[in-house]
Amino acid sequence: MNELLKLSALELAAKISKKEVSPSEVLETHIARIEEVNPQLNAMVEKDFERARATAEKQTEELTKNNSRLPLFFGVPMTVKEMFAYEGMRRTGGSIHRRHSVSDYDATILSRLKEAGANPMGSTNVPELGFWFETFNPVYGRTNNPYDLTRTCGGSSGGEGALIGAGASPMGIGSDIGGSIRMPAFFCGIAGHKPSRKYLPLTGHFPYTKDGFTNLADEKYPFTSSGPMARKSADLYAMMKVMMGADPLDPATVPADLEEMTQEWAGRKILICPSPSFHLARGTDNELSQVVRNCGKLFEELGADVEELDPRFFVRATELWFAALSSTRNKSFFQTLKGQSESFSFGAEFLKIALGRGDYTLPNLFVAASEAFDLGKKDLSEELAALEKMRLELDEKLGPEGLLLLPPHPRVAPKHRAPLWSPFDFIYTAIFTTTGHPASVVPTGLTPDGLPLGVQIIGPYGKDHLTLSCAEFLESIFGGWVPPTGI
Repeated sequence: MNELLKLSALELAAKISKKEVSPSEVLETHIARIEEVNPQLNAMVEKDFERARATAEKQTEELTKNNSRLPLFFGVPMTVKEMFAYEGMRRTGGSIHRRHSVSDYDATILSRLKEAGANPMGSTNVPELGFWFETFNPVYGRTNNPYDLTRTCGGSSGGEGALIGAGASPMGIGSDIGGSIRMPAFFCGIAGHKPSRKYLPLTGHFPYTKDGFTNLADEKYPFTSSGPMARKSADLYAMMKVMMGADPLDPATVPADLEEMTQEWAGRKILICPSPSFHLARGTDNELSQVVRNCGKLFEELGADVEELDPRFFVRATELWFAALSSTRNKSFFQTLKGQSESFSFGAEFLKIALGRGDYTLPNLFVAASEAFDLGKKDLSEELAALEKMRLELDEKLGPEGLLLLPPHPRVAPKHRAPLWSPFDFIYTAIFTTTGHPASVVPTGLTPDGLPLGVQIIGPYGKDHLTLSCAEFLESIFGGWVPPTGI
């Protein structure tokens, strides 16, 4: 593998600014890698190579004249989750009803990264409507894991995870409502961060229009969070700094900045939960529980105050997550799924799936059917109160500067379709979108079979710098992203 494909975005930017390599050379190296691996992965679904080449040529010419005060990510290629508005590119959300939808503007966070010198190469695959933790849809098909093509890359930012994990992109943007940044990051051996709720603008995120958040009532604001993904954790902090800030198109965005990174662990409160218990989800495999225990021992040796959290602390998390999402829904999932179709029939659609000709994916049909046949609970007040109680109790346990370490998932990347038999395992990451806490995932090596291991780091609200600092520290200990060898 070309050495440029092993560098972080910041390292690439540094080499470019020193004129050790040109933006065009960096771009072409990544395009070549995309062309090499994408036929096997099906991760990049919309290519924007010609515009990227034109931008890189312009940046290369600019570099010959001046290399002082260059933007932070000057000349660094990147990729974009297909659910973000990306001017001139399709934003289908994996839905057949939107397969011809083309964006005429950039999402705010994409625009900010471009202003910081990043050069987008194209967009990456998602599950249908971004719902489900396998990346598969009737528009683009299925995306594979770069460490084992027979396994899922996760979802919904699965295309990003797979492409970055394969070394074909140094960084990209994803979004997370149930772990949609953190699961793909974990499954594909890279770093990802779900920010504190409302810390990044959602302007341009599927399915909303450009001004879709302008007058959205606070109680109906989605739990989705935009966030960064990268092959090296140091880039996450830098990307957050660029993407943060008030946005007139999304007034709910918190006008905050990140505190400085820290590597002070002595005396810090560190909670660990190696084997959390969640209703309806699998128990944690020992190899992932052991990663959390090893991290706990490490911080204990560094003088941190390490405690083990009651494994049943999050036991009701699954029902509370569903209740929270139901409370903010502006439009029924059934209506979103079927679009303008007037001839929709659940029986016919389930039969078409059985015959391999479905227009929709099975998980989405089940959720839509449950909603359409009124199987959901109406009064959610008890669940929402229980969720708020959980949030406050977690805040109290963390204190102002503490961290919680737990597995990002109960097992390493599953085989394709295996999540259908254990559909609620996403709750290991999902619950923290509804509590609003920042959450980072960082790789911690590989299993003997060559599959990525990792750990999830939770911090107090607004203390994103703590989870990012911890991710960068653990990456330095465990080695971080390991390029896959089988692709």
